[in-house]
Amino acid sequence: MSLISDDQFQEMLTLAGLPVRPSYRPGEVCSILGISPRTFWRLTERYEIDSDTGQPAHPDSIDSYLLRSQRRVRYQEIIAYLRRNNTYERRNAPDPGQMLLFEDFKE
Repeated sequence: MSLISDDQFQEMLTLAGLPVRPSYRPGEVCSILGISPRTFWRLTERYEIDSDTGQPAHPDSIDSYLLRSQRRVRYQEIIAYLRRNNTYERRNAPDPGQMLLFEDFKE
């Protein structure tokens, strides 16, 4: 499993032509992640916290906040999003609710 480091993320920012800042506007996030504006809005709309785990209910979503009238994404959230979305890990990790399927078969 490879996790993105702060240095790797700063390299991504450099390639996108952006400085390190506490938060980024939608267009900047699209530039960093290489996604379209439509994908950005879909990712931010899907974000919700799972009340049981305290983690995002959808790992492929992004937490954002509103500053004045503009949506912003925190620096640390972009890194967390990249870490959550390691494709191999997402596809092969066991679902925490998977064992609940077998509760009816307990003796």
